[in-house]
Amino acid sequence: MRLPNGLMVSHVSTGETALLYRDIFAERCYMQHGITLSPGGTVFDVGANIGMSTLFFHTECAGLTFHAFEPAPDPYAALSANVAAHGIDATATRCALSDHTGTGRMTYYPDSTVMSGFHADAVSEAALTRTFLVRSGFDEEDVEDMLAGRHETVEIEVPVRTLSDVIAELGVTSIDLLKVDVEKSELEVLRGLSEADWPKVGQVVAEVHDLDGTLKAFVSLLDTHGFDVVVEQDALLAGTEIYEVFAVRKAG
Repeated sequence: MRLPNGLMVSHVSTGETALLYRDIFAERCYMQHGITLSPGGTVFDVGANIGMSTLFFHTECAGLTFHAFEPAPDPYAALSANVAAHGIDATATRCALSDHTGTGRMTYYPDSTVMSGFHADAVSEAALTRTFLVRSGFDEEDVEDMLAGRHETVEIEVPVRTLSDVIAELGVTSIDLLKVDVEKSELEVLRGLSEADWPKVGQVVAEVHDLDGTLKAFVSLLDTHGFDVVVEQDALLAGTEIYEVFAVRKAG
């Protein structure tokens, strides 16, 4: 698929990729509230999907090194292809990151891959998608057509690791930006970071689903470990559980 900026990408779903492009490239959703990139930096893309975030960061700033993590086979194949096609200095790993090591049963949406995860709820996610699409300007009939069949699921077993496991294996000494988009598992990702590894992280940007106090716990972890934190919510998602969190390590 050719993106509006002329770049070609491998993908799983045309509509899904178009929405990712709008959020990541056109609206620059990650480059807000003091988030910066510098040549020579290391970026961890957790929940990389087909690699749109990695591709954006790569085009935004030369000289970055990436570690991208995606557990689902089809998005991972597209991620690997995109990293290779665009000459990105990246290691793509097919695994999920969490607060433990082993394997897990993941609910995969073949036609809505970005909604896949360990805590899937097809009914609530269908309602959330409907709200988002209607507020985006689509009429009800088009929305129903777009949603038809999109919430069929497949259960898959995937490898699971912790951030600190990966950091140790790769010998990573700093993570200039940790991007997390893992559909309700974002708190588990942070809890997989040992106390010794927290100082290695300079910035965090994450989508957080505020279920059972998750947002408060997520922000508290960042605050405790020396970050200035900003929380905001997309107007299209007002009244839903989804928030964006931007965290930059305090000077000194």
